[in-house]
This record gives sequence, C-alpha cells and structure tokens, in this order.
Amino acid sequence: MAVLSSTSLDSYKHNRNRFCGLWSLKGILNVKEQKRVRYVRLGCKAWGCPICGPKKARRYRYAISRCAVEKSLDRFLTLTLDPSKCPAEYSIKYIRICWSKFRTYLKRRYSVSVSFITVLELQKNGYAHLHILIDRYVPQSWISDSWQAVGGGKIVFIKKVDKHRISKYLTKYLTKELLKANVEEQPHVRYRRVTTSRDIKLFIKQKHGEWILMTVPIEYLYSEFAGPSIGENRDDNEVLHWFETLVPALS
Repeated sequence: MAVLSSTSLDSYKHNRNRFCGLWSLKGILNVKEQKRVRYVRLGCKAWGCPICGPKKARRYRYAISRCAVEKSLDRFLTLTLDPSKCPAEYSIKYIRICWSKFRTYLKRRYSVSVSFITVLELQKNGYAHLHILIDRYVPQSWISDSWQAVGGGKIVFIKKVDKHRISKYLTKYLTKELLKANVEEQPHVRYRRVTTSRDIKLFIKQKHGEWILMTVPIEYLYSEFAGPSIGENRDDNEVLHWFETLVPALS
C-alpha cells in the first residue's frame, strides 16, 4: 500500500466525484413495476489509494471538525515517545498502551472521563506519536510528568485552538497527518488512524436499503452480467459508474 504524495493531495479536487472501482455495490430496484439489478462503482476506501485516500481523509476531517465544535474540544495536544522505550516497529502498540494509562491519570485528576479525538501519525524515523483534541485545559507540566510516568517521552505540546476556527485549523493540518502515515512500516499491527472517547461518534451508520457489497471491480461484473444491459452511466472518460440489468425470471 503506497503512501500518498503531495501530488495526490493536490489532485484530490479532480477525483472527489470518482471512485477507484476496486469494489462494487449490488442493489435491487423497482422501476415501474419492473425489478432491476443495479451495479454501482465503489471505492476500496483504503488510506493508500490515490483516489479513495484523500476522499476518506476529507470525510474524517469534516467529522472531526463537527465533533470538536459540538464537544468543545479546543485544546490540541501532541504526545511523543522516547525511542529508548521501544523499537520503532512496535511503537504503535506501545503508544496506545501508554495513552490508555494516561487516560486513567486524566480521569483520576478530573473525576470524569475526558472527551477526546486522537489522530496517530508515524514520524520519518518510524516512531508513532499522537495528535489529540481534548475538552479541557491541562497544565503542560502535569502532562509531561504524567506522560513520562506511563512510559511516554519528554516532548509534549499543548495549545488552545479557537473553537470557531477548529475546522479551518484541521483542514490545514489533519488531512496531511491522516494520509502521511505508512501502515507498511508496521504491518503486524492493527492500525487505526483515528480513535475517540465513547461519548463521540464521528459517523452515524445509516441504512441504505437492500444493497450488497461485492469485493470485485464493476468492470468484471459488467463483463459477466451486462448482457442484456438496460441502462448504464459513464463519464467523459468512459469510466463506468453504474449499469442495470433485469432480474432474471424464475424458471
């Protein structure tokens, strides 16, 4: 899985209405008392995809911005690791363990669970660090002492972000962080770029009717099921977006 370059980020506006087509959706439609099967082009939703990656980052950025305003997450915290604590290839798992212990320290200090959103990034040297939006002021000296006590590093950073400019700040910053990390550097670790406290839901699951995910490209489905096709849609570059067939009659 390749890391997205700045060129991929810059070209996002040209791809935002496209899907890479690695996957497809199949749905049953009723049109004028006639049942049809529609196959729709779908993206793989992988961070490393040059088309799906920027789209996914943009979706996360807007969700993070919305939740940050709703929950008043106006403190931006960065936590790093001391390289002597663990090898780079295990730093993702290690920093998650440290963060879990650090949250316990926060809860003891404030007697309530702190609301947060974390974005994990891998530095050039392969070590993970966390960017965190939290809902309250925490003294930097206490953060530094507590983070080291749970096994983290000495370098910590916190600053206040104007809640009315959170969206603009994240637009400039978090998209790059979401896309820069290379999951191939630590392939043995289940890797989540974004985590939240239990009171925050970045996305609300919605029902989309009777649709089935098919992990094959739409071009394959077209070659297998298009004849006789009763409708299809292609863009100016002849990229297939969807096609329809009649539901086969039962014999």
